[in-house]
Amino acid sequence: MSVCGIIYFVTSYTQSLEGNDPGSQIQTMFFATAGIVYIPLGIWMLRNRLHSRGPYVISILVSIFLVVLYVASRTINLPVVGIQEDIGTVDIITKIIQIGIIAISVRLVQELKKEQILPTVK
Repeated sequence: MSVCGIIYFVTSYTQSLEGNDPGSQIQTMFFATAGIVYIPLGIWMLRNRLHSRGPYVISILVSIFLVVLYVASRTINLPVVGIQEDIGTVDIITKIIQIGIIAISVRLVQELKKEQILPTVK
């Protein structure tokens, strides 16, 4: 989680260097916000130690949103940024990490459900 957040912070910084037009500014804020969300979420997961499903469900939702938004930005004309035609190495790496976050979080949520259900059945 935190690695993905750091990647988004670096992307935010590089995006801020590319220009001052509204599209670049919105992308800079978006990438910074994604980084701000991912890092505390990763810390929450580490501190939570599987005691509640909250951080895992939130990470699933955030990651799905970011992957869907990425696909949408490459396939439809979004307001302000338009269609993004570039697909870079960083894009691919973050999507692989996010799909991993989704898969692992779904698995952990399933395990937590089993763990919470089994003690009440006995």
